[in-house]
Amino acid sequence: MIKIFIIIFSIYSAPIVFSAESAPCGDYGECDDYSYDLYNNESLQKGLATYINYCYGCHSLKYSRWGRIAADLEIPEEILFENLIFNQETKPGDLMTGSMIKRNAEEWFGVAPPDLTLVTRSHSPEWVYTYLRTFYEDDSKQYGVNNLVYPGAAMPNVLSHLQGKQVLGCKEVPVIASNGGVKRDENRNDITEEKCGYLKIKESGELTQAGFDSLIYDLTNFLVYVGEPAKRDRERIGWYVIFFFITFTALSFLLYREYQKDYH
Repeated sequence: MIKIFIIIFSIYSAPIVFSAESAPCGDYGECDDYSYDLYNNESLQKGLATYINYCYGCHSLKYSRWGRIAADLEIPEEILFENLIFNQETKPGDLMTGSMIKRNAEEWFGVAPPDLTLVTRSHSPEWVYTYLRTFYEDDSKQYGVNNLVYPGAAMPNVLSHLQGKQVLGCKEVPVIASNGGVKRDENRNDITEEKCGYLKIKESGELTQAGFDSLIYDLTNFLVYVGEPAKRDRERIGWYVIFFFITFTALSFLLYREYQKDYH
């Protein structure tokens, strides 16, 4: 019995130990908060448009079909094909495999851009949302940019003209005492020190920071949907299932009490 307990404890404690070894979002630290909304079709439609215009040229969605997306996002197929699909041979039932040839991609980028159908499931929505907003200028890299969440990413910042040029900078931050509070001098002023590695906009882009964050929110929201198209139906139906079990349990308990009366 003790051996079984040790095995179970090891299985459940192992992920906790592993996750403590490094920050969820690399050099950035904790990922930014993100809460998807799969019932917001407007957001999903905007995310789809952003993905097709800026991502689909390199990153396929080979486990997703055009017709399924049109139906789920309530986009008439003729509008989808007229505005976002420019290959006249594409059919609604076709997979979104993209047009980039893997051999050419490896030659151009050193590695073929990955398919992103399951990216929010292999990482997390928070990771993707933070990653897309943390590119910064770095002349030592092939494409002149780097990323705090995924250092050394072999990907150009295709959204830089929208976000603006972002660089790493320094700023004064409070010095934390051993008790968790902020250290203060004899005049009760906070003691600070300069720390570097913080992102700041060097040159503004076409969008404000709030506007760019909203665009990335919609893009990530769409990727969450693509990772599991049935997710919102599953979550919606799940509430009915839970309600059924609660009701069934209550009725079963009342029926049990009635049966018990016959025994006494």
